[in-house]
Amino acid sequence: MSTDRDHSADGPDDDARGLDPAPPTDPFGADFADLTAADLPTSEGLAAGSAPYDAIAVARRALEPVRASLTAAGFYAYGTLDDANRWTVAADDEAARIDVRVGRDGFEVVLWASSPGLYVEEENEFRRRALERLARMTVSGISNGLLEPHQGAAWDEVDHGVAVTLRYELPFTAGDEVGAFVRARLPELEQLLDFVETRVAS
Repeated sequence: MSTDRDHSADGPDDDARGLDPAPPTDPFGADFADLTAADLPTSEGLAAGSAPYDAIAVARRALEPVRASLTAAGFYAYGTLDDANRWTVAADDEAARIDVRVGRDGFEVVLWASSPGLYVEEENEFRRRALERLARMTVSGISNGLLEPHQGAAWDEVDHGVAVTLRYELPFTAGDEVGAFVRARLPELEQLLDFVETRVAS
C-alpha cells in the first residue's frame, strides 16, 4: 500500500521548487545616513534579547563607525559586552573612561572619571571611614542640587574616591563624529571632577 500523499492541495513550497527561503531582512542594508530610531533595537530590547533579530550583531554593526571615530580621535577603543549584556564600544584614556551604546533615540555616550584613594593617607582607619561616610553624603547633596542634568557625581566604593559622569545622546547619523565630540568634552569632565573634589574637601 502506497504511503505517498498528493501535495497538489498544499500551498507553494519553495523547497519543492528548488528555491531557497528568503533571507532575513538586513536592517542595515541602506546607508547609515538613512538610519532612524526605528531601525535599531532599544537598549531595553538589547538587554532583554527581545529584538526580532540578532540584537548584539546589529548593535555591533551600528557602533562600528563609533569605534572607528574614537580610534581616529586617539582613543584606544574596543567592543565589549557590559554587565547587562549590551554591546558597548568602550575607550580608555588617562583623563576618562568612555562607554557608547545604542539608546532609544540615538547613541548613548557616557564619560566618567574618578579620583581614587581620596583619604588613603589617613592612617587611622576609624577616622578614614568617618571621612568617607561624610564624603558620601556631601557628594549626594552635590549631585542632587548643584549639577547640570547631564552631569553626575557619586562616591566610588571601589576606588574610595569621587567619581563623576557626563551623559549625552547623539543622533544615529553622528557615529563618525563621536570621537571629536568626546575629545572636546574632556575639559568639562576634568573641571567637574575638580569642582566636586573641592566641595568634598571644604
